[in-house]
Amino acid sequence: MEARIAEAAGLDVREVTRRLQPLRRDLVSDGIDDAFAILQEYAPFRLHTFESGSPVWTWRIPEKWQCEEAYVETLDGRRVIDAAVNPLHVASYSAPVDKVVSRAELEEHLFTHPRIDDEPAFIFYYYDRNWAFSCGRDLREALTEDAYRVVVRSRFEKGRMKVAEQRLPGETDEWIVLDAHICHPLQVNDGLIGVMTGLAVMNALARRPKRRFGYIQLVTPENIGATAWLSRNEDMIPRIKGGICTEMTGLPQAPALQLSYRGDTEVDRVFRHVHLQAEPDAWAIPYRGLIGNDERQFNAPGVRIPMLSYARALPWGHPDRPFRQYHSARDDLDLVDWDAFDRSVETILEMLDALEANVFPVNRFKGEPFLSGYDLALDRNKHLLAFRERLRILDCIDGSLSIVDIAERLEADFWTVKAFVDALAEVGLVEIATEPRPAR
Repeated sequence: MEARIAEAAGLDVREVTRRLQPLRRDLVSDGIDDAFAILQEYAPFRLHTFESGSPVWTWRIPEKWQCEEAYVETLDGRRVIDAAVNPLHVASYSAPVDKVVSRAELEEHLFTHPRIDDEPAFIFYYYDRNWAFSCGRDLREALTEDAYRVVVRSRFEKGRMKVAEQRLPGETDEWIVLDAHICHPLQVNDGLIGVMTGLAVMNALARRPKRRFGYIQLVTPENIGATAWLSRNEDMIPRIKGGICTEMTGLPQAPALQLSYRGDTEVDRVFRHVHLQAEPDAWAIPYRGLIGNDERQFNAPGVRIPMLSYARALPWGHPDRPFRQYHSARDDLDLVDWDAFDRSVETILEMLDALEANVFPVNRFKGEPFLSGYDLALDRNKHLLAFRERLRILDCIDGSLSIVDIAERLEADFWTVKAFVDALAEVGLVEIATEPRPAR
């Protein structure tokens, strides 16, 4: 099924994903540059560039890596592993090598996927000078000769790492960040589908007549890209209210929400409340309990932006976590469930809508108001539970509690509380504040 929200917003996410999936999207490479150029065809992304070797806080931008060919062959010239067949056969950022090695030495540099027997795994050496190959388990077991020739024709050179950013301004100078990484070559659900999620959400937000908050979408080389962007935008940090990292949003698995480092911020509580009510099997987990991507940089000491993560990932302890084909050549378009993708986009949009709507109702009444006099009373004989819920909501309206505060306290639906507050405001019984304002 096609992605409904994205299509309604004029974006064919399948087309974009099909174009991006085959690219060799390493941290600093021609492949990732091509990916950013494609993204700019679909959204007004601005590219930040960072020179190789330049410092970004305690890190340094890596060099550009290009690999012309990589293979393992028998001594009589028969290639048994070849990156021309599948680029994941060679580890990203492998150092150049051309030598004959014993089978024992080859074994030290040869990896297989823990669950996928017939395809290579995604292996990388971003910050270590090393070389490695990956192959299926059966192929590895078939390598029985005493020696092999290994060849990696790669080069490291000065380059420019890129981070893509697009912004939608809001009525205030508070910002929400939507983040995803794009740097896993050939893979779709680990990273790329999160970029598509952010793109669909931003397209939908762009069509809103007004927005309380501004929105920033970041597309990064994982971790180093987020660090680089933050280091260049330190003046923005106090103005970023929070955000969400997205990946694995199109898998047919239960949706999970990983909270921020603090876990108790307004953003955490609003997002968690909406998320747990969005799908019957939705679940939430504390910081670092699910995955570890760019959210680490936003939550880190000296930054402490409450950045949550949304993914349809299996939990720690599950034999296939976060999904069976993770970090393998099998992580492709065939795995994407576009219905699940749509539900993910819908949930994230509802989270953002709730955050925008999370205001503080301030009472302009004393005592319990006479709802019948304002045509807001319900027939308790027909709607007893809703009648009682309205009275309980009224108990909480004193300017000190937000909508989510009230919803959590009463174990009520956020939008039910919001609708009643709106009705009270319309007849002048409450006024709306964006900060706590306890009434006297």
